[in-house]
Amino acid sequence: MSPRVIAILILLLVAGFIGTMASVQYFVRDPLPIIGANQMLHMRTRAIDPPIALQIAVDGGYRVDVQFQHPGHAAPPDVTLRPTDGAPILLETQSTSETHMVANGQLTRPGRWDLVVGAPGVRETFQFIVRE
Repeated sequence: MSPRVIAILILLLVAGFIGTMASVQYFVRDPLPIIGANQMLHMRTRAIDPPIALQIAVDGGYRVDVQFQHPGHAAPPDVTLRPTDGAPILLETQSTSETHMVANGQLTRPGRWDLVVGAPGVRETFQFIVRE
């Protein structure tokens, strides 16, 4: 083969690799956040107005703490934590101030989880993955 053909093949391979890497964002639209032991995840509602700020923290024993601030809401939101397509886990909820609440519970397994936040007339679901 001539050097010109080899150079064109290398150019096409490099351009193909760059095109493949650039197109990943079109195949993976909304990746789920991943949280592990001793990590935190911060989220904010979009469907509920005014927004509710959420923080999920998991410790080494997979005990979970969900903190949420709900300024501008007369009543605290309903919070449910469950494995995807599973039964909700028991959360012990306590109010630390008028607009700040903490819910504690024990995760039953790693995998996909749903955090459902409900305000009057609106529900929003956050999905995330708990890794081992």
